[in-house]
Amino acid sequence: MPRVSIVLPVWNGEKFLPESVNSVINQTFTDWELIIVNDCSTDNTLEVAKQLAKMDKRIHVYSNDVNKKLPATLNVGFSHAVGEYLTWTSDDNIAKPNWLAVLVDYLDKNPDVDMVSATMDYIDEDGKFLFSTKLSTTPATLAYRCNVGAAFMYRRQIAEIVGEYDEYTFCAEDYDYWCRIALNGNVAYIPDNIYLYRTNSQSLTAQQQPRIKQKTAYIQDKYRKQFFEKFKLGYLTRAKIEYLCINHKYRPIFVLFDMYKFLYKNIANALFFWNKRYRRKICEFCQMGI
Repeated sequence: MPRVSIVLPVWNGEKFLPESVNSVINQTFTDWELIIVNDCSTDNTLEVAKQLAKMDKRIHVYSNDVNKKLPATLNVGFSHAVGEYLTWTSDDNIAKPNWLAVLVDYLDKNPDVDMVSATMDYIDEDGKFLFSTKLSTTPATLAYRCNVGAAFMYRRQIAEIVGEYDEYTFCAEDYDYWCRIALNGNVAYIPDNIYLYRTNSQSLTAQQQPRIKQKTAYIQDKYRKQFFEKFKLGYLTRAKIEYLCINHKYRPIFVLFDMYKFLYKNIANALFFWNKRYRRKICEFCQMGI
């Protein structure tokens, strides 16, 4: 029984799928299974996946009878998973060789942590480096934005608590799932850069921005108060989070609040500048005249 189960949902991903799968095969940590779920691709994805499975007995291929979209396809994949630790990857992304080793080692050494998230590099369609993500520090940030990247791993126990990926949140199903894990368990962030995330013009992220924004707002509204309660956030922090969410309910208040902070911080400078006696002394000191 493998310790780690990796699900790879794919739809029309024949172009990048071999590189993604080979990055899993080349992991320094070897006790894994890779579950590829083809979501009714219309290209040669299924044939490519089956050929890749012949290379390694740890690779298993399943195919949906109908196109189910990403969250349902993830649920299909994880229904076949047997590992103690769970994660998933995408057909156009690449795992660095230490991807699994780093995440498994952290969870092994921190039994109180239910999910761990690492940093990653962004690459373009040709695989050229673009930039690296910054380290996130707190799960409370999930109240207003998704700060879990594509390099993550979580325990089977927490998955059994939070349940399946929500099909209604298609295009933001990962954000919804991380929120549920954070509210029901403990999420940790580590600085290790172990993954390559490809910016692909054909990806869901690139093509579904309006839907992503809509579902993100839904998730924020759904869980925000629960984050306030779990992390015991103060009034000002709560108000700031409300302001940072997509549905800005307190924007006018915070415009005034920001103006107040600016004036408060600069009031001494402002008074000093408008005081003629002080201005005259400064000008005399600098020998600039009045």
